[in-house]
Formats: sequence, structure tokens, C-alpha cells
Amino acid sequence: MAASPLRGAWLGLPAVLFIGVLYLAPVATLLAGSLVVAQPDGSRALSLGAYRAFFGDPYSLTLLARTLALSLCTVAASLVLAFPVALYLRRLSPARRTLIAMLLLSPLLTSVVVRTLAWVVILGPNGLLNNFLGWLGLGPVALIYNDLGVVIGLTHVFFGYMLLCLLTSVLKLDPAQLLAAANLGAGPWRRFRHVILPQCRPGIAAGAVLVFTMSDSAYVTPVLLGGTQTKVMASEIYDLAISYLEWKEAAVVAAILFAVVWSVVAGISRLSAGPGQRTRPA
Repeated sequence: MAASPLRGAWLGLPAVLFIGVLYLAPVATLLAGSLVVAQPDGSRALSLGAYRAFFGDPYSLTLLARTLALSLCTVAASLVLAFPVALYLRRLSPARRTLIAMLLLSPLLTSVVVRTLAWVVILGPNGLLNNFLGWLGLGPVALIYNDLGVVIGLTHVFFGYMLLCLLTSVLKLDPAQLLAAANLGAGPWRRFRHVILPQCRPGIAAGAVLVFTMSDSAYVTPVLLGGTQTKVMASEIYDLAISYLEWKEAAVVAAILFAVVWSVVAGISRLSAGPGQRTRPA
């Protein structure tokens, strides 16, 4: 006997309540706090004044642009570094692949603070890398407390997530198609572009979404590696809410960050779909 739709709905009710109470309700409260304004007579009204002030402030727009740029650069760097590794792991035996994958993903078991502090030791003005460059006579290089240091740290932190997503797609590649493309005269670049890349599109999209959403809201790594020179939206939200007790302004910044993340995720999902999936047949 087939299960009734009502029974299936009851089975999904705990998950719906869990998401609604712990996720949707706080988001709704956040949005309401950014829109509601207290009137002189004690009443409350809806207003977009705080949002107009944000988009009219050059500092806020610079903060938003920097956050998006750092997140997109982290996605690109993670993708470029993880794709060759995933293709290499595909060629190995399952035992060796598992061993190397565990070694590459083992940093995910370490605290983000510990990993970021390790990069401070490596990239600092008197760090290991600058000491080595000085020994070569290349002089000290600014590798920290700037955008470059933040991207390096974020890429290291989120590299494993991109690798996991790509490895799932790479392991599903059909060897017969690669062999057929080679027999038809396609070189390595053409095989990658026309055979491997289209089949790995879901893994690329999943990895890009994961890395972007986590990079866009990262706090520890930008603070430790960027300092006061490279503030992002997450650190601005913390300063407004905790240091200055400006809860409404913090809610506005958080709501804008939330909307931007969802917009970019929707765009990535749309671009990752094939032409036939983006347009419905008449």
C-alpha cells in the first residue's frame, strides 16, 4: 500500500519546524529590525531610510565591493588549485586516492583560528616567507594586512570544500568519452573544455556556492590577515553590534549581505545549468 501524502507531510514536519524556528525566524526578525523605525509618538513605522543611507555612503559601498571581490577571488583561486588535484586523484587507485584525499582534507579538522594564525607566522613582515625572500635578496614583501593575505587565508581555509565537490563530479567522468575524444584527435585542452568541464559543471557550481557563501561571511580570517586596512561586511557587522551597540545599522548591513549572498548563489546556479535547463520548451 502506497504511503499517503498526508503521512509524508507529517514526517517532514520536524524538519520544517527546525528550519523555521532556528533559521527563518531569526532572519525575519533581522529584516524587521532593519525596516522598523520608532516614531516620536511611540509608534513604529516601516522605512527604507537606513538602506538609502547605506547605499549613499561611499565607505559602505567600498566595504560591499571589497567583500564581493575577496569572495569571488577566493572562489577562483580555490577552483584553479582544486581542479588539477581532483583530476590527479581520479587517476589513482581507490586506496591511494583515499589516503591523499584525507591528507589534503585534514586541515578541515583544525580550528580556523589556528590555521589563520599559522599564516600570520608565515606571511608576516618578519615571517618565514619574508625571511626567505630577504635571504634571496628580494627584500620584504607585503603579504599580510592587505587583500592578498586575506585571499590566501580564505583559499586555504575553504580549499577542501571545493576539492570535495569537484572530486564528486570528476569521479563520475565516463572514460569511454575521454578515449573517444582522444581517438578523434582532440588534444588535452579540447578534451578538458568540451568533455571534462561540461560534465563537472554541477561540482563546480556546488563548490563555488559553498566557498562563496562561507568566504562572504567569514570573520576570523579577514580580521587576522587583513587587519584594519581590509575590513569586510562581517567585521563591520560585529563592530556595529558589539563595539558600538548600533543594532539597527548592524541589521541593515547583515540584511544586505544576506541578500547579496542569495543573489550571487542564484546567479551561480543559473549559470551552472545547461542551455536546455535555463529555457523551458514552448
